Amino acid sequence: MGADVESTGDLRCRVLVESGIAGVKILPISTRLGVTRGSFYWHFSGRKELLSQLLAAWEGKNTEAIVEAATVPGSLIERYIALSRLWLGWSDFDPRLDAAVREWGRSDKEVLARVRAADERRVAALATMVEPEGHSPEMTLHRARTLYRMQMGWYDGTDAPAGGIGESSAAYFEIFLGRSPSRSEREAIAAGHRGP
Repeated sequence: MGADVESTGDLRCRVLVESGIAGVKILPISTRLGVTRGSFYWHFSGRKELLSQLLAAWEGKNTEAIVEAATVPGSLIERYIALSRLWLGWSDFDPRLDAAVREWGRSDKEVLARVRAADERRVAALATMVEPEGHSPEMTLHRARTLYRMQMGWYDGTDAPAGGIGESSAAYFEIFLGRSPSRSEREAIAAGHRGP
């Protein structure tokens, strides 16, 4: 049985979430994959490469998911619904993986720099999303950062939304854009939150 790089990537992410960075080691991962340590080295030259590819997997999964949702073709409301569905767990973003990488960054300056770069890229995508609303560049950036930090705080359990998902999402829309959603936008938000 050979280790497939994709399944190795999924397992690395799971191990990071379950055990923290200290648990991401070649021997335990190769054992869980059912391969020898020697065959594992066909895919990775060592732990440093394993960790580097783990960061790349996190960026590819979580950062790309946010950027893609915020820039999906269509109207502002379609992008907003795509983004909120992603953050509600109906798409590719994995908040547990994000939290695990952020925790890892507390003890590794290089990882922290990658986390900060990812945050800035995500915020830039959100700013691009709201830019057509006509706010000043400064206000656009403040709105994007506010929405992003509010969402990341929600994952940390520090900001649970009051009311139903659709109503909270409509309120977030108003905070994010500085205007209430129109009736048709509110209906689109509600329809977009009826399920996966």
